[in-house]
Amino acid sequence: MGAKRTRIITFGVFIVLTLGVVLSRFYLNVQKDHWDNKRMAVETAFEKSIMTKAAKVDFFYGDEPFRIVYGEDKIGQGVIVWVSDKDVHTEMASEGFTEAQIRDTVMKKNPGVEIERIMPGKLGQEYVWEVFYKKTDDSGTRYFYDYYKFKDGLYLDTYRLSLQ
Repeated sequence: MGAKRTRIITFGVFIVLTLGVVLSRFYLNVQKDHWDNKRMAVETAFEKSIMTKAAKVDFFYGDEPFRIVYGEDKIGQGVIVWVSDKDVHTEMASEGFTEAQIRDTVMKKNPGVEIERIMPGKLGQEYVWEVFYKKTDDSGTRYFYDYYKFKDGLYLDTYRLSLQ
């Protein structure tokens, strides 16, 4: 009885380990393009801007897709770089509105909304902060995108999504 139990346990461990290896390989293959895209965005930011250290990369999908690279220049000042297939645009973080300032602006304009995401982007020819939020009332939950100029936080536009 002991030898049979040992074989069953050994076989179970083998199955679990094999499944773990297969799933981890699948995950790595699925994420490879995403990670390569982030890596290339950081390399482009280093080559074509004053950024020397990258901290984070976000993806913005508007009229033109951008990879938003957050980081620092050689003296440690915050830098944000918009990287697209056509262009690279750089702003010093200190010369624009901060994410916290935009959050405060949205909450004052629309008390009670739930902000899902705030990120830099581009709307038309303007570099912007895009705020994605939801508002729930008696008629249901509705999602919105607000756009504010990156430099001065001036309100530009709101896109309202259909009722959920």
